[in-house]
Amino acid sequence: MRRNVFIGMKQNGRGLELTLGNFLRSAVSRNPEQKIYYQDKEIFTYAQFYRRVVNLANALVKLGLKKGDRVAVIDWDTNRYVECYYAIPIAGGAIHTVNIRYSPELIYYTISHAEDSFIVIRDEFVPLIEKNKELFSFIKGWIIYSESGKIGSSLEPKYNYDDLVKDEPSAKEKGKDVDIYDSAETSLPSTSEDDIATIFYTSGTTGLPKGVTFTHRNLVLHAVSLMSTLNEPPMSISSKDVVMPIVPLFHVHQWGFPHWVLSKGLPYVLPGRYNYALILKLIEKLHVTVTAMVPTILQLILMEPGSEGILRNSHLRIIIGGSALTEGLTKRAEALGLTVVGAYGMSETAPALTVSYISKEIEHLSPEEIKREITSAGFPVVLTQVKIVDSEMNDLPRDGKSIGEVVARAPWLTSGYWKMAEETEKLWRGGWLHTGDLGTMDRYGFLRIVDREKDVVKSGGEFVPTIILEDIISAVPGIMEVAVVGKPDQKWDEVPVAFYTSKEELKEDYLNREMDKFVETGRIAKFWKPVSFIRVDSFERTSTGKIDKKPLKERVRGGS
Repeated sequence: MRRNVFIGMKQNGRGLELTLGNFLRSAVSRNPEQKIYYQDKEIFTYAQFYRRVVNLANALVKLGLKKGDRVAVIDWDTNRYVECYYAIPIAGGAIHTVNIRYSPELIYYTISHAEDSFIVIRDEFVPLIEKNKELFSFIKGWIIYSESGKIGSSLEPKYNYDDLVKDEPSAKEKGKDVDIYDSAETSLPSTSEDDIATIFYTSGTTGLPKGVTFTHRNLVLHAVSLMSTLNEPPMSISSKDVVMPIVPLFHVHQWGFPHWVLSKGLPYVLPGRYNYALILKLIEKLHVTVTAMVPTILQLILMEPGSEGILRNSHLRIIIGGSALTEGLTKRAEALGLTVVGAYGMSETAPALTVSYISKEIEHLSPEEIKREITSAGFPVVLTQVKIVDSEMNDLPRDGKSIGEVVARAPWLTSGYWKMAEETEKLWRGGWLHTGDLGTMDRYGFLRIVDREKDVVKSGGEFVPTIILEDIISAVPGIMEVAVVGKPDQKWDEVPVAFYTSKEELKEDYLNREMDKFVETGRIAKFWKPVSFIRVDSFERTSTGKIDKKPLKERVRGGS
């Protein structure tokens, strides 16, 4: 017997539940003809995208996906990855966004620890798995995608992704009502807003990566908050914008873009594997106006040949997160007419906690003062509580000077770490989520991150906030990127050392004179001055593109 299947339409006593099925249905019904682009190769309307999501969800259930199962995805930033973002939770599972920058050992560990049932994998990653396929005997099926259409592999059982998203012969779209389908095969399981929808792994300073989980409700509320906050200037995102985030889909839900962009009904561009020449081409060809990235990516794009001519006329607005937006990088971007704003969050917060925008409280400030505020970590987004506390959880003054730990509450923060009760208890001690970041908050409520607890330099019993110091050093002419770490010192316990990249070697006398200027103007304390500057060809990076300070610390401590 045939019957209509209403995807994700479960209701509770108060109305529709906050599930990703309901969320997507609403987005598509309002903007069925809007476009999703995979590079400049494929274009799908929202209605076509939705149809593929529904077909994939049904296929997963027929393959044996059970309620609560985890499904890993290993891919670049493609439309198929975003289809999985919705199809897997709608089918009753949880998507595990695998960090492709992990070592093979850690990729195996996270898949094993999450107890994934199926793996959706792009063909070019298959050889990595095949080398150790005996380790993955617990996987029930491999869903392989190849742009060539050929999925030759020794992994079994295997399925062609594109076959699974094709319409069944019996499927028939009814007019323009894109969320009603005939299905003679199966009905999708009922999902609750409290079901886990996503899991991914975050690396700490020690130990193995920890899995963080988020429910349907978490993700919907996170998206709603971002939509509201990003309406404000200078981002002022509207229906006229075209969005292309340069944030990996495996990294903290691509900062929420797969959810809020579709709900807002905007053209969504997915660049695939990052190629900066191609990214610039897409910005120009598709008239991209909004993007997001970590500072390192912006630095690389600005260095790409031909970038100046393309970016100068783009009116591009950029959200910077992952690490602090430095003064030097801001100046280079603004020289091309780009608008850059800071944002802050972490894996455990889905990630948004703060985003910089021109709030009513700062409208009266001078242009320079406003610029300083919006290039900070930002102002708490809608529905969040963020504050600075001391080691006893006492609130510190909002004076822009008092340094303490950033703690937060919001309705979308992770409830805890997957199968790690003790770590979860530490994360949520005192009823607030502990970020492990040190910061200040000014009288307008804007947050500024000054350091990670693990990275802070403590000299003579006083903090040297490395993020602020790096920001200031970045403005020195000739400096491209900078990282400050603490070197052991018999007298002061630690003293700061600055590593930097530049096109050519900069004389230490010149750098010291520039630092003296900052001391004289009161921008830094005298004891903040680095005792030495060390030029490096490049920095090692973490799996999320941040400068990895661990090898720098080993170097100043006499390690290899």
